[in-house]
Amino acid sequence: MAITMYIDQPEKKLDLETTHPHFKEHFKASFYLDKTDVYAPFGYEDGLEVLRRLEEYFSDKSDQGLNLSAFPKYMMETVKKSTYVPAKDDGEERLKQLLAEFGDAVRESDRITVSAALAQIKISGYVLPALRDAALESLHRKIELNRIEQTDTGHADSMFYDLLTFTKDYTSVLPDMWCRHCTE
Repeated sequence: MAITMYIDQPEKKLDLETTHPHFKEHFKASFYLDKTDVYAPFGYEDGLEVLRRLEEYFSDKSDQGLNLSAFPKYMMETVKKSTYVPAKDDGEERLKQLLAEFGDAVRESDRITVSAALAQIKISGYVLPALRDAALESLHRKIELNRIEQTDTGHADSMFYDLLTFTKDYTSVLPDMWCRHCTE
C-alpha cells in the first residue's frame, strides 16, 4: 500500500489542500493549522520547524535513517542544543522538581513531541504508536503543569482527546508501508 505524502509550500500558510485527509477528518478545530496561535502545534517557531523538518524528511528519497519515534529527542538535543525531558506519569512533586531542574526544557520537550506526532499525521495520515504515546504523555504533563501553575495554555485538553481517539497508526498499513517514503 502506497501512502501519499502531503507537503505544504514552505513560504505559504498551512493549507487544508496540503493536509492529509485523515488529519482533516479527525483534527477539525481551526487552531491545528493556525500559524499565529502560539498554543497551536504549528503556531510557534519550534512547532513550525518540526513540521518543516519532517516535510523535508518525507520529501528526501535519499535519507533512510531517521527514527521518527526519536525525532523529538533529536530536535531538542541536536537542533535546539537543549535537554530532552521525556514525559512520564509523574506526580505533582516530581513535576515541580523537573521544572526546577530543567526549566523551560520541560515544556519545550512537550511541545516538540506533540508537534512531531501531529506533523506526522498531517503529512502521512498515520502516526507511529510510540510517538503517539509520547505525545499523549506530553499532553498529560502539559495539562498537569497548567493545573499546578493555574494557567491555561489553550488547546491541550482538545489535543489530548483528539490524539487519544485517532486510530490510524502505521500498524494498520504494515508491512507494506515501510518502503521508505511509500510513494515510489
